[in-house]
Amino acid sequence: MTPNRLLALFLAFIAIVIFIVVLIARGGNPPQQQSPTGVTVQPLPEYASTDAEVSATTQGIVNGDELHRSIRITVSGNSRELEIIEGYSGTVVSRRNFDNTEEAYAVFLRAINGAGFLSKLPKSKYPADERGQCPLGQRYIFALNQDFEDLSRTWASSCGRAVGTSGGNTSTLLTLFRNQIPNYSQLTSDVNLSATSTD
Repeated sequence: MTPNRLLALFLAFIAIVIFIVVLIARGGNPPQQQSPTGVTVQPLPEYASTDAEVSATTQGIVNGDELHRSIRITVSGNSRELEIIEGYSGTVVSRRNFDNTEEAYAVFLRAINGAGFLSKLPKSKYPADERGQCPLGQRYIFALNQDFEDLSRTWASSCGRAVGTSGGNTSTLLTLFRNQIPNYSQLTSDVNLSATSTD
């Protein structure tokens, strides 16, 4: 074997070793996402000391504007907010605010991160816009917002795990958000998310 051929084989071997080391080094880190405007989305726990906020919105069935209701919970480093929304234009008819701390927010972000808050279903056949989907059920919108921009926005539904774009554990995420609001069940007991017209 000629010296040139030996050198070529040696360099190829080194290149393969470097490639394998890079793959192993990157293996533990999920690929970073980008927001619709191209902003790189950081791992969720890194937003604990920022002004970013996370929200979970439960939308009722598709019905008349005067019957339609949604429940939105928004959590940030200094507040936890429950809003009852009427109609499709986002009119807030009831709001309750509770204080929060950065430490509590940090733990909450870690919890919802573990439940897949930022996860997206690979190759979902459903659009990013949830409007009109699962019309006789409920839609659950999970959003990360900072400076009035949605850095991440996914949705799931009561029509089945595959109906939506969220790859997270919907039940766990909803429970974690609802647990942020004292007396959540009592505060939302009169909100009808499945109201239908009566003859």
